[in-house]
Amino acid sequence: MSRKDVLLPYTDPLMSNASMASNITGTPINIQFMDDIGIAFTWTGSNPQGSVSLQVSLDYNPNTQTGNWFTVQTSPGTNYSVSCGGAPGGTFADFALTGARWLRTTYTTTGGSSGNLTAVIGAKMV
Repeated sequence: MSRKDVLLPYTDPLMSNASMASNITGTPINIQFMDDIGIAFTWTGSNPQGSVSLQVSLDYNPNTQTGNWFTVQTSPGTNYSVSCGGAPGGTFADFALTGARWLRTTYTTTGGSSGNLTAVIGAKMV
């Protein structure tokens, strides 16, 4: 049986109703054998102010919680970042063929934020 286009849903979100009052770092997930990855961010609240981004690592060690993390770039010198814009909403990040082993989501508040953030992931092996 071919493994082509097998969608792998993850039951635990990377972030689950996390308070947007301060910076958030999501749970790292192993994406070593994933070809296509999608992450859905949703946020609630009356005035969420900040941005979400994606970080990858080649040397993260889940046993020691150490490693170097780098923000995913949409083009050289341009980091992937989406503003939460001060109102409830969401966005979808979609990327393919990464050489990274680990992925995590981050939220950086710009102050005055009130709301909750959830991020869920799906991936395909081709």
